[in-house]
Amino acid sequence: MHRCSSCGAGNLTGATYCGTCGQQLPPIEADTEPSGDAPPSDATRYLCAAVQLNSRLADEVVRDILDEEFKAPPASPDVDLVPVILHAIAARKRHLVRDVLLTFLLISAFWGAYSARYVVVLLALALCWVVVVGETLVATYGVVAHDLRPERFKPDALSSDDPAIRDRLRQVATAARGNVSVYSGYRPFVGCGVPFDAWSFALDIDRAAEGKVAESFTALSIHDFVKQRLGDLRTGEVALADRVFVDGRDIREDRRFLPDRFAVPRPKVDRSMVRSLTVEPEDRARPYLTVQISGWRGQLVVSTFLRFVVTPHELVVEVTHCLLGPVRDEFQEVDSLLPEPTARQAIRIGGRALRRTPGHLLRAPIAIAKHLLGPVTTAHHRARQRREIVRSLRFDYGAARSPRETVSDDRYQRYFQKLDSALYTKVIEKRMLQAVEQFLESKGIDTLELTQRQAMMQNNGVYVAPGATVTAGSIAAGTGARARSVIRRAANVARQSVTDAAGRN
Repeated sequence: MHRCSSCGAGNLTGATYCGTCGQQLPPIEADTEPSGDAPPSDATRYLCAAVQLNSRLADEVVRDILDEEFKAPPASPDVDLVPVILHAIAARKRHLVRDVLLTFLLISAFWGAYSARYVVVLLALALCWVVVVGETLVATYGVVAHDLRPERFKPDALSSDDPAIRDRLRQVATAARGNVSVYSGYRPFVGCGVPFDAWSFALDIDRAAEGKVAESFTALSIHDFVKQRLGDLRTGEVALADRVFVDGRDIREDRRFLPDRFAVPRPKVDRSMVRSLTVEPEDRARPYLTVQISGWRGQLVVSTFLRFVVTPHELVVEVTHCLLGPVRDEFQEVDSLLPEPTARQAIRIGGRALRRTPGHLLRAPIAIAKHLLGPVTTAHHRARQRREIVRSLRFDYGAARSPRETVSDDRYQRYFQKLDSALYTKVIEKRMLQAVEQFLESKGIDTLELTQRQAMMQNNGVYVAPGATVTAGSIAAGTGARARSVIRRAANVARQSVTDAAGRN
């Protein structure tokens, strides 16, 4: 990663000009070792800004990640959740001060109405608007525009003195570097976005190529071969890893993933265990070779999950693609803010505060009551979970969603994002299929069936005659053809499954 000295943005190694500010980058000496400190992605920065500006999102981050004692933290590709959580904690403290003032003013308004002092009522309501405007200005220009601009953003700027919070943050950071995903609900690839394409096929491995003898092999050998061939991908920011996916309802007595019933699932297991699961697959614990390509500084992440199963007579290749779309425009406001508000921006904030004041005013007493009862509610929630762990054989230790998925847009924001997601997927598929073909040839196995399948996958598309025009958001034609240009439908299905899972929990 080549960091720009002008704006602090990260660029691909070997870049000549900064892709953010256009500044010419100094050349990297051939013998210089990379620092290993990757700059924070835009997605991380946008999430930090989002929890500062959106109280509901801040509450969700704290409730679903920080306050959970027994559940695994969610995966969040190309996003550092630790600063996001710390910004959510800081925002909630500021929101509490706002809600206390609003509640006091609301009581004053009721008193004024009861005593027929209507001037007091009008003054209290006007001050409510002033409080909301003040909190919005502090959040927008005191924090977001000041600390979360690209050149000023420091992920480690905030910290916590609470031992319990620090312990949970360590768990979140460790899970991000781990190799185990404990999921909740139907979707195993929680945190990786919308599953937009999945396919598999079985190949006959008994048929020898002409003049050769078919050799036997294991799933581990072809797995390692394909992983090696995928290691030199140069499309976007590429990360390859072996990862095990296990349902949070199935690990209660499995000491490989849960050291104790009242502990958080292990974020990492020995590499030997992962390789053993690759050779001897299990129904509930499944290893995958994960290929994640990140582009647009974390705004677009394509995750591909590859799995190979070898039976006595067949090789089964399983592929699933997931997409994390760009962060919604409303959460990218940080990039449109000046260091100090202009008259137009101040007027816009005032109008926004006027629209939001009634809602904040009605929710303020409830928010204060929840805060006062927070320790009791949290203790009751954890006690209930402990009872479920003792009594139920299928307590769910998995993560159901991630904040990165919550703020993702359900459609592409730029045409080139649409093209890049297709580019990433096609490059991975082509390189993977070529590696499988080379491996089978090295084992003396006839690859005609694989070649035919490759041709079928490439040809089952749409042909437009010269001069014709096709305009559509999503197109699929031909046997097995897949529409990939719009995220909305798959996103709605995925979010509905997440909502159902959250409701069950």
